[in-house]
Amino acid sequence: MTASVLDRVRQIISDVFAVDMNSVTAETHADSIAAWDSMAHLNLVLSLEQDFGISFTPEQISELTSVKVIVKQVEQKTAAAMP
Repeated sequence: MTASVLDRVRQIISDVFAVDMNSVTAETHADSIAAWDSMAHLNLVLSLEQDFGISFTPEQISELTSVKVIVKQVEQKTAAAMP
């Protein structure tokens, strides 16, 4: 887990859910943020896709329920996109 990807994901989560970035850690998950409902989840996915220039499959979208999983998926997708 690279610090730069983690920090970017933390910032996006902070922006989407209107929570303090310092309260978002690698252990943060959907159940720990009250505003993390299905609509906000879609906004999060769209923000991640736009910020990182990637896209998620419907199956992956349903699995993006923690910071740790999100960072792992983003790192895999961005690494796969590099020549």
